[in-house]
Amino acid sequence: MSEYLDNNHVDTFGIFLVEKNQMCPGLYLPFLFVSSFHWGYKKFNANTKKFVSHINKESVNAANLILVPIIESSHWTLLVGNLKNKVWDFYDSLPKKTHRAILPEVISHLYEETTTSFATDIRRWRIRRIKQVPTQKNSVDCGMYVCKYMEAVIQPEAVVWADVKDWEDNMAKFRVEFAYAILSTTIK
Repeated sequence: MSEYLDNNHVDTFGIFLVEKNQMCPGLYLPFLFVSSFHWGYKKFNANTKKFVSHINKESVNAANLILVPIIESSHWTLLVGNLKNKVWDFYDSLPKKTHRAILPEVISHLYEETTTSFATDIRRWRIRRIKQVPTQKNSVDCGMYVCKYMEAVIQPEAVVWADVKDWEDNMAKFRVEFAYAILSTTIK
């Protein structure tokens, strides 16, 4: 757990968040999680619809956010759809324009496979890069940052990113907590 996280790790974290929210309703804002494999398998022309089969009109209407972790060129980022405000928020722990360039394709792919689920065309929503988020100082922590971003944005109280300064110092602790959660939790 001291190196790069892959799709299985990030998806496991996302599933933990979903299960925690099901066990303790109201713990987090209502959200939908899209597996990172949805975009990952698209690049191989594989069937990806199974990764969004839970997204329908009812689930979209019941949610505030949709979390879309993205792995592209060995770098993790997070795209968050605000379903109430109809805007995309983009989180990047190593901010670069090249990381953002793939977003229209990711959103289009999601839309193509869930078209009837949304009241509006999600491809037309504005994309905002969220500034002042914690950023990494190495080349391997982007997956953990995406996990922490996901956990932060679904909190009932809005995150004040300017106040979140200690992630880099606590990354080893976060990895241990994540490893412990994997070892002590059974995913159904």
